[in-house]
Amino acid sequence: MLTQDGIWLSTGDEPSGKGAPALFLDRDGVLVKEVNYLKNKEDVALEAGAAEIINWAKGWPREYAAICVTNQSGIARGLVSWPEFEAVEAEITRQLAGKGAALDLTIACPFHPDFTPGYGSAEDAWRKPGCRMLEYAAERLGLDLAASWLIGDKAADIEAAKRAGLKGALLVLTGYGAREREAALALAGGTFKVAVLPDLIEARGFLDSAF
Repeated sequence: MLTQDGIWLSTGDEPSGKGAPALFLDRDGVLVKEVNYLKNKEDVALEAGAAEIINWAKGWPREYAAICVTNQSGIARGLVSWPEFEAVEAEITRQLAGKGAALDLTIACPFHPDFTPGYGSAEDAWRKPGCRMLEYAAERLGLDLAASWLIGDKAADIEAAKRAGLKGALLVLTGYGAREREAALALAGGTFKVAVLPDLIEARGFLDSAF
């Protein structure tokens, strides 16, 4: 559904306890294979390990929240309609369910500085590298951001995690990850950790010790 802020969100399972960490995941190139401005549900294909890493995060004894935060500027550009976007989301949900997995929350930001009329600081806060989507998820579900991690395929994903005060972020080399590697690694510093992994399968192994 669309919120009064112009952000789209869809809830799934509720995490079992307040104050839990979260695993944030980007959508295109991370949860699903990269398709330039994905608009057809027939083109949805889960990345290897997508369902498994969600189930890992939510499984006992961790019971963390699993949340998708995604920029969707194709909507502002007029390349993807809301009905097309929602059909894609329904297909992602269906494919995850087929593997026994479900996200707790999906938040999508449709704004773009060049295509959203009146684009300003409020819209900029939502669009990654802004961190408002992560903060909103924490407010809605009572999450511990300081103990949370994010997986993305762009430096903007990693920067959003850093701005939100997450423990760390992983760049996977699926999607646009290979070309974003250096910019992502440059964001590490202080207590904020950044690592580069080939895919979600390797990311799960890394997080087994990092969480």
